Amino acid sequence: MGASGTAIVAAGGSSFLVALGLLEELGLEASGLVAGAELDEASSSALALAAEAYEAEKRGLSLLARAEQSTFMLKNKLEAREFSRRAVAHALDRLTASGLLDDRRFAAAYAASRLSRIRSKAEGPASLVSALRERGIDRAVAAEAIAELLGPDERAAALEKAVEKETKRSGGDTDELKRRLRSLGFRSDEIAEFFDRE
Repeated sequence: MGASGTAIVAAGGSSFLVALGLLEELGLEASGLVAGAELDEASSSALALAAEAYEAEKRGLSLLARAEQSTFMLKNKLEAREFSRRAVAHALDRLTASGLLDDRRFAAAYAASRLSRIRSKAEGPASLVSALRERGIDRAVAAEAIAELLGPDERAAALEKAVEKETKRSGGDTDELKRRLRSLGFRSDEIAEFFDRE
């Protein structure tokens, strides 16, 4: 048994790592794994699932080391690598429980990154929430991340940037520009205040 709660298990001429906590969740006591013991079909299935989930978790860690992931995105990536849905679900649960996978943290990082990029397209609260929803983030979590990211000063700066980007698209029509800004999620009162200052 490893210090990290893992064990190397040899079965059928192969050896593989499993997380002992997951084995127990699956109903297979680690103490029952003794050299030479025969496993019944249910125990063999639990052992195979635990080994697959361990591999899925390792692959998930590798992906998380490169960039923050939402649960939805990581699930899709692991399933695309042909891990079973059950193994992926166990891996995601373990990564979430350890704090390595966190949709709130992903939402905040993604929204901040998207706002800081120089893009030809304007961004606002609604467009950011929409982008997060496409990445599997719950609407309430997305809205909370945007609210934390866009305090009054940051919101004003985002609005100014959006006005700059959307002015050309609106063809100089102020009403069209205001409609576009509202569609990005800016409130009518903050839009009116911006134009009053101009």
